[in-house]
Amino acid sequence: MNFQGSFDKNKIARSFSRYARTYDRFANLQKNLAGNLMETVRSLKISPKKILDIGTGTGEMAFLLHNDFPNAKIWGCDIAPGMVKKSMEKNKFEGITFEVCDAEFLPYKDKTFDLVVSNTVYQWVEELARAFSEARRVLKDSCYFAFITFGPDSLSELKKSYRLKVDEKAEYLHEYKTVSEVGSLLERCDLKVASLSSRSVRTVYPDFREMQKTIKSIGALNASVNLPKGLRSRKKIKELIKYYESNYRLEDHVYATYEIIEAVCVKT
Repeated sequence: MNFQGSFDKNKIARSFSRYARTYDRFANLQKNLAGNLMETVRSLKISPKKILDIGTGTGEMAFLLHNDFPNAKIWGCDIAPGMVKKSMEKNKFEGITFEVCDAEFLPYKDKTFDLVVSNTVYQWVEELARAFSEARRVLKDSCYFAFITFGPDSLSELKKSYRLKVDEKAEYLHEYKTVSEVGSLLERCDLKVASLSSRSVRTVYPDFREMQKTIKSIGALNASVNLPKGLRSRKKIKELIKYYESNYRLEDHVYATYEIIEAVCVKT
């Protein structure tokens, strides 16, 4: 498959596939957020029979859903074949199916699922309105669509450091939708917003290199189609690291901030 847009979907799929083996070891934030999303699902007091997990990764959310809804049929889909392969290797449950597909072009029939969820995926989606419309299409009437995604303040420290020390324009850095933009898109897609919130979470690391390693080891690399080559000289990278470690430190650790956007919608 070949895709076009400011996000290179082929690059996204290759990157997450490549790091599927190390994902679980480094994706602590994503795991914590999956737990948060599961708490939200529990608060809905529902008993879904068919559930879709969009962007399942290595299956963390799907397995949490199975623990709460052991009799439900669960589908986990992801654009990265390597992630799907890893989730299948981990899967011990007959009621869970994993497969490769694109969030913007779901292969399921209309009104198939009683619940659709997604954890930290939509920040990688180019046409978010199309993805939301697809989630709505496969959802049954009066059922819930719940998700967590990252907002534009995510990794704000790294973006600022990069612009100051490497490339002041840096127009190719990922810019995610704001919480108000997400809300507007959901309404435009005829999804009734039951709740929509934004909060900040800080993650800490021993140093810049360890932060960089963590981001890389889950496959979250820059997937811009406009990413320039030959820009990051050793001198500039050293200046970047020095600036970051001097300005974004908590005692003996450096930190990074993520903006967490969480939404619950109903198909009316």
